[in-house]
Amino acid sequence: MLKVLLVDDEAPILNNLNRVLPWQEMGMEVAGMARSGMEALRIAEEEAPDLVLCDIRMPMMDGLTFIGKLREMGLESEVLLLSGYQEFDYAREAIRLGVKEYICKPIHYGELGNKVREIGTQIRNRQYKDKLYNSIPLFQELPAAEDSAKKTPDQLMNLAAKIISERLSYDLGIEEVAGRIGISSSYFCLLFKNRFAMTFVEYVTQQRIEAAKFMLSSTDKSITAISSGVGYQERRYFTKVFQKQTGMTPKEYRDQKKRSET
Repeated sequence: MLKVLLVDDEAPILNNLNRVLPWQEMGMEVAGMARSGMEALRIAEEEAPDLVLCDIRMPMMDGLTFIGKLREMGLESEVLLLSGYQEFDYAREAIRLGVKEYICKPIHYGELGNKVREIGTQIRNRQYKDKLYNSIPLFQELPAAEDSAKKTPDQLMNLAAKIISERLSYDLGIEEVAGRIGISSSYFCLLFKNRFAMTFVEYVTQQRIEAAKFMLSSTDKSITAISSGVGYQERRYFTKVFQKQTGMTPKEYRDQKKRSET
């Protein structure tokens, strides 16, 4: 069973998250519920959850601060953010902290259930790959830099993901990211594919489209501005990539999200 931590300062929402979703059927169990970031950190330290559903807007310690503290503790829990915010800075910070999915409030529990299932599959696949990876000795190139040599493959890839999330609006290449974490390009490609089960280009594209989806659904920024903000200087090319990834144009995606909220 995968462990799940629910975090929301509103008791009705917290209770609905616990009751409405078929956790057992999805192979998961609610290991804890918290109404504040501080309480959530205490539970996370004890339970080490695989998945965290967290509200972004909470008193005392907001969701992004909580996730940052979670990462400082060394926990790599997947995070599904419950968000009502409408600023790109929050989207960018969420991506930097490793948030892969979000649900805009008011919550549509059918959509939420589908995303939780998808994330559960991703977690199990990664756990399986990690076991396989750790059980097979690797004799490929070793990291050259002294600091990099002290880091585990997971730590190196966490650093790579952080660099990518911070530079989504710029041109990115394997050589640049590999150089910044102090390993060779070939070793980087090996670790990256083992960790993320996709190529570097596929991952960067995915992160850019996720950031674009967040902004399209929760801001009024123009599609041209969003395109530029996630690293695509030509709106036409951005539209082509977005449509390939999602099956619809950016405008169609935004319109669909607006209809679902009414």
